[in-house]
Amino acid sequence: MTADQKNSVLIDARWIGIGGPGRVAEHLLQGLHVIDPPGRFIVWGPDAVDTHLWRTARRVPNRRHPKTWYSQREFPGPRGADAAFFAHHLRPAWRLAPVEVTTVHDTIPFRYPPNRTLAPAMRAYITWMARRATLVTTDSQFSKCCIVEDCRVAPERVAVLNLPIDHASTTRIRQLRATASIEARAVFIGRDAPHKNLDRLVRAFARTDFASRGATLTLVGVDGNAVSRLRAIAVARGARIQLPGVVSQEQLESLLASSAMLVQPSLEEGFGLPVAEAMAAGVPVVVSSGGALPEILRGAPVEMFDPLDEDAIAASIDRAARSPSTCELEWPGPEDFARSVLSAIDQAFALAR
Repeated sequence: MTADQKNSVLIDARWIGIGGPGRVAEHLLQGLHVIDPPGRFIVWGPDAVDTHLWRTARRVPNRRHPKTWYSQREFPGPRGADAAFFAHHLRPAWRLAPVEVTTVHDTIPFRYPPNRTLAPAMRAYITWMARRATLVTTDSQFSKCCIVEDCRVAPERVAVLNLPIDHASTTRIRQLRATASIEARAVFIGRDAPHKNLDRLVRAFARTDFASRGATLTLVGVDGNAVSRLRAIAVARGARIQLPGVVSQEQLESLLASSAMLVQPSLEEGFGLPVAEAMAAGVPVVVSSGGALPEILRGAPVEMFDPLDEDAIAASIDRAARSPSTCELEWPGPEDFARSVLSAIDQAFALAR
């Protein structure tokens, strides 16, 4: 960080251990731990934060889950910092520092709301958090363009971070894959949501030659009411499907290491971390052209399809099954991510002058 070393920075790490935002928070702390930046840092989060603290950082414990009342149960929260970095748009509505950087990972709920009744409130909330921040950070150029258009934020007030992958995990998967027996299985990793396009994926998979030869579609991380819905589609179309729910990291790595491919059928993605990590691990990927997915592929020759076209999805899966290919791409690590966050904080200080 090039800002005055006398500045103190609050890092909102309450998300650590909670889904995707938790991975982002953990990667940030890992990177800062290695970099050991100058200045004073207040890390707001649970006990799990302690192992990641660095020389100039101290922890302030949170009292509530960050999702409680849309993150509005922590009043007054830690005060006294010159700048604050929030790893998610679910953050306190009141100001905790004169300079604030708020992460909006994407505006997908604007187009594909998980709850249509709450959609207007969700849109208003995300827009408000984006507009009141000194600077907004996000995961891709695609998401930046969406934030500028959807939230009406000036482009100079949105910065794209170097979102990292878990290199330790991808190394383990690659090593496992070197000796694993590759099974006739396509795997999806993620939750069920309107933009994930899972119903269409199941129907398309049932049409493939890959499925007719006994291949299985495994949907990892899908639970709740979606299980019965997707099973019913699979039964009606004659597709073999597995829904193991949320699995351990060890199970996830074993599944990826032994799968013929990873399939990402999303109508829109703000980044696409499972795709990036599968590619880094040497697993063939079949992806949609939705959102930021083409951006993170950076021109790599992988199977890509129109997510609205079931025939195109099926054809891409079959081509990948007949002729699997992998691509070597360089991906940021936690230190790169931490440096991009520190750079964004500097940018916010400059905007506030």
